[in-house]
Amino acid sequence: MNILEMKMNFVQLFMFVVSTIGMSHIIVDGSILQWFRDLVKIIAFKIRVPKLGGVVDCYLCCGTWCGFFMGWVWLSTSPWEIFACGCAGGFLANFAAVYLNWIESATIVNLPSEENNAGQNNNGQPT
Repeated sequence: MNILEMKMNFVQLFMFVVSTIGMSHIIVDGSILQWFRDLVKIIAFKIRVPKLGGVVDCYLCCGTWCGFFMGWVWLSTSPWEIFACGCAGGFLANFAAVYLNWIESATIVNLPSEENNAGQNNNGQPT
């Protein structure tokens, strides 16, 4: 394997990872695809399989299906490799969601409540 083939394999792997995470996050949380989530839930209800609608609300579920699709697009047409990509996609999407939630939780500012501020001025000093 020469250096150009290694570079292309890395680029394809990178694109698989980024596109799987991105696609699953856009489907689960993106306001631009709210119509798609609603449509999937309506169809799932009409065919009497309401749990199918949960696929668009769950990072693990959606990441698995995005992994299947992106594995087929970027990496392989082999059924076993596409299955492995789906498993990896579920993990990647779920891990990315947990990681992004952790980052967000670390940046939330806790403001003191009104009860804790009673008898203090704006600088937190007793009045």
